[in-house]
Amino acid sequence: MGKNPDLDRVIETIVVDAYGDDEQYTAFLTVIDDETELPAATTLLGTPITVTAIDYTNEACGLVATCDGPSGAGEVALADLAFPPDTVTAWIHAAYRHYLGLAPFPARPRPDWTWPD
Repeated sequence: MGKNPDLDRVIETIVVDAYGDDEQYTAFLTVIDDETELPAATTLLGTPITVTAIDYTNEACGLVATCDGPSGAGEVALADLAFPPDTVTAWIHAAYRHYLGLAPFPARPRPDWTWPD
C-alpha cells in the first residue's frame, strides 16, 4: 500500500496510545463508534444496506458490522462496506482500509479532522 499522508495522520491519531493489534482495532472501533450515528446507510458490493452495530471480537475478523439488507440481517467485515463519501465515517473508514493495507474507498478528505473533539 502506498503512502497517503492524510490517511497516515488519521491512523496515527487513532492508534497513538494503542499497542498491538487488539488495542489498535479497539481504538478504531472507539473512534468509529464516536463518529458514526447508527443506523447508518452504506453499500455492500453496490447493494444498499443499513449498519445497525459495529463490533470487534478478534484479530482474524477485524471490525465487523451488523447490517440489515434486502436479504435479511447478518454480519460482514467493516472493511467491505462503502459509506457515503461526504461523511466523516467514510474518511475514518478510508483510514481503516489504508491501515489494513487495502485501497481506500472514496471519501472526502478532512485534513482538519481531529479526535477527540
